[in-house]
Amino acid sequence: MAARSLLSVLLLLACVLLEPQNARALTLSARLIHRFSDEAKALRISRSGEDPKDLGRWPQRNSMDYYHLLASTDFQKRKMKLGSRSHFQFLFPSEGSNTVSFGNDFGWLHYTWIDIGTPNVSFLVALDTGSDLFWVPCDCIQCAPLSASYYSTLDRDLNEYSPSGSNTSKHVSCSHELCESGTNCKSPKQSCPYTVDYYTENTSSSGLLVEDILHFAAGGDDGPNTSIEAPVIIGCGMKQSGGYLDGIAPDGLLGLGLGEISVPTFLAKAGLTKNSFSMCFDEDDSGRLFFGDQGPAAQQSTSFLPSNGNYETYIVGVEACCIENSCLKQTSFKALVDSGTSFTFLPEALYDKISEEFDRQVNATITNYAGSPWKYCYNTSSQDLPKVPSVTLMFVANNSFVVHDPVFPINGNQGVVGFCLAIQPTDGDIGTIGQNFMTGYRTVFDRENLKLGWSRSNCQDFSDAKSMPLTPSKGTPPNPLPTNEQQSTPGGFAPAVAGRAPSKPSAASSRLVSSQFCSLRLLPLLLVLFLIVLVI
Repeated sequence: MAARSLLSVLLLLACVLLEPQNARALTLSARLIHRFSDEAKALRISRSGEDPKDLGRWPQRNSMDYYHLLASTDFQKRKMKLGSRSHFQFLFPSEGSNTVSFGNDFGWLHYTWIDIGTPNVSFLVALDTGSDLFWVPCDCIQCAPLSASYYSTLDRDLNEYSPSGSNTSKHVSCSHELCESGTNCKSPKQSCPYTVDYYTENTSSSGLLVEDILHFAAGGDDGPNTSIEAPVIIGCGMKQSGGYLDGIAPDGLLGLGLGEISVPTFLAKAGLTKNSFSMCFDEDDSGRLFFGDQGPAAQQSTSFLPSNGNYETYIVGVEACCIENSCLKQTSFKALVDSGTSFTFLPEALYDKISEEFDRQVNATITNYAGSPWKYCYNTSSQDLPKVPSVTLMFVANNSFVVHDPVFPINGNQGVVGFCLAIQPTDGDIGTIGQNFMTGYRTVFDRENLKLGWSRSNCQDFSDAKSMPLTPSKGTPPNPLPTNEQQSTPGGFAPAVAGRAPSKPSAASSRLVSSQFCSLRLLPLLLVLFLIVLVI
């Protein structure tokens, strides 16, 4: 009867609290009791029926046990608080957020160090928004050379991963939901094989899928970085082919696409970050990578476009193209935004219009350079790169992506001797915005809102300031030309879109956002229900 009476009182109190007009007529008070006080001890005994002897270790006030229990409880609360906020943190590889490009030696892509497994092993991986799987050389049958002596820009050897050498490595079976080759397995329990074919001819990676942890750091303004271990699925790349044997991504490829098997998807589904990331490449071939970054409020943006009804890759719709202030008619096209493609490619008819208008406006003499893959190249009379016409990509709502230096400088012994328009034609009606056009921008891949964001940046206005443990060789020639072979197809040796795209995008972010919104609206009712359950 007492429980029913109290339940009635609580329900009445809930109704009063939910009626705004009665808010002023009711005054509530409560007395606070310290959790380690004698009153709290007596209350616990009366409610639970525990023998007072079982509470003999009840901490004495001001004793070491007393302070130890207080501190440990506060620490647990702090962890819970961090956990609730972790979805909004920036994450970056534990080695640092820095990215770096080595020029022709590594195919003009950007790379970062990332640690895998226990004990952790570091890998120098290429950043590729055009594919999904993260793979590294592993128990190699056919891999690129990993010795620093093979490359002119490394000061330490590259590593090879072995699942047997990591205490946190786990077997991924053919029955796993992310095993695309599962139907071809003899047994659902056997290890899941994978093969990814890239657009570049005969370029692929194959091996087995494994699960292991990646090591990240979570930056913050109120203290040191927090270490984060995130379980992901990794491609144990036993056999590589094509460009992967010739200096492109010799130590692995970090797929950052929209697929369920990509690293950003795993981080978002685990609640570690928002479902977004940013990359920033500067003029000095360095940059930054941050997971969870949705960019500044003042950035410009455009929506990603679906392909065959699904959001499979980062495709955007360009409304028009401009050279300086001259906007050309009938220059709309779709483009894949791909950091895994070294340079930019446009549909052939559009390429002709853009390059001819650029040639008309540029104040330089057209010429040819031996080994240059580009058609429109020019001499310069000074040792510095002259001002060249900008290329602007116009999007809906007058959002514009301005490429101030759409050229590749040609260096001689005494400095710059010329430059080329660093755009190539491609078959089909879908172009590629490569990493050279991303230079000077903080480019945000907001997967949560399915938008591409961008803002001008020097890539140094972020919190983490670790430097890459890499030093260029003094004997390296300045800025050598990419070879014709590297530019023969979109991306050259650089990976573009993987051969098989995921069937649907991640929905983890929408579930997280909607659940937080509902929780705020239902907080008063949830509090009342909690009190009712506690009494019963």
